Amino acid sequence: MIKLIAKSVILSTLLSAPCFAESSNTTNSLNSKNQVTANFAVDYSQYNTVLEASVLELARSDRSYISYDENEQGPNLGSNRATDAEANRFYYEQFIDDPELTKSIAAIQSNLLSYLANNQLSKLSNEEQTAFWLNLHNVAVINELAQRYPKDTNSLSYDVADKSSFFYKKLFTYNGQELSLDDIEYKILMPLNKNNPLVMYGLYKGYIGSPNIRTQAYTANNLMPSLIDNAQEFINSNRGTNYSSNLLNVSTMYKDKKAYFNDFNNDLLAHLSLYADNDLLNKLKNKKTALFTIDNYDITDVTGPKHRDSYDIIISNWDKALLIPQHSFPRLNNLNIPAKRIVILRELQRKNDLLKTNVSGENAYYANNQ
Repeated sequence: MIKLIAKSVILSTLLSAPCFAESSNTTNSLNSKNQVTANFAVDYSQYNTVLEASVLELARSDRSYISYDENEQGPNLGSNRATDAEANRFYYEQFIDDPELTKSIAAIQSNLLSYLANNQLSKLSNEEQTAFWLNLHNVAVINELAQRYPKDTNSLSYDVADKSSFFYKKLFTYNGQELSLDDIEYKILMPLNKNNPLVMYGLYKGYIGSPNIRTQAYTANNLMPSLIDNAQEFINSNRGTNYSSNLLNVSTMYKDKKAYFNDFNNDLLAHLSLYADNDLLNKLKNKKTALFTIDNYDITDVTGPKHRDSYDIIISNWDKALLIPQHSFPRLNNLNIPAKRIVILRELQRKNDLLKTNVSGENAYYANNQ
């Protein structure tokens, strides 16, 4: 059901969305050097439709670990107890055996690339340019994963480490220069924003241990609050930081981000402190070093590595999961549905209701305008 509804919403928007929209001014800036105001803005309505129909926004981490029952029936949504219940999810399952939906993502990417071909970006402010490159990066990641899903997506650790993977493959041409996803970060976004480390939190990598995919495209107006929100969510989650035996463990992502920090250890700790909640902030005091030990390269799909072709198993558990009080998770009930799955099921139910509302409204609009 969700698959059909999402397909209807996505494809109808792709057929009707314009290519350009009027520009609006903004005052928040990562880098205020270029305040050019163009008479157009990049239109992200197609991308927003995909995000609205596909992203499951999970609650912020409460630092708990997930308990797994070896005898449980149904999908095992992962095996990393500290981080499996974290990070927003993208409904990659909808692309299985559906070339139309897969083509729709590729079409969105091509639409964005047209701005590069027409040399439109120089007319935009720095905030708008930053939003554009973040969105292009994230659409390209979704497109690459959707093209091959579910094959070769159990873990993206190979893609992150291998220099021949899609993260490092030259995918775009801009001003005569071939660019990869990695180049977007280090050759475009970092210089554009004077190495502001907030930029890293806007780059969705497709796996749980990376910053969140958001439910809306980046724009000049939402750029700064969105990046700050992603930074706070990541840093205060088990994906970003945790303590073990009084040792500070941080994401391996930071190990690859030395270019953002002049004095790496001290500047990284200062950066973490800037966005830490009170509990983490107290633990960060007097810390001099961090261990880069946290990772989770499982793809941020919905059903998990063992049951990507068995979505009906999750659907069948909806009614049972919805009977459980919001904060009364298993070990206290007789349904044998693990806590993480209940979180996912609740979000799926909410998303399904949202999509039904969107489609009903869309059908009513067309019925009244025939």
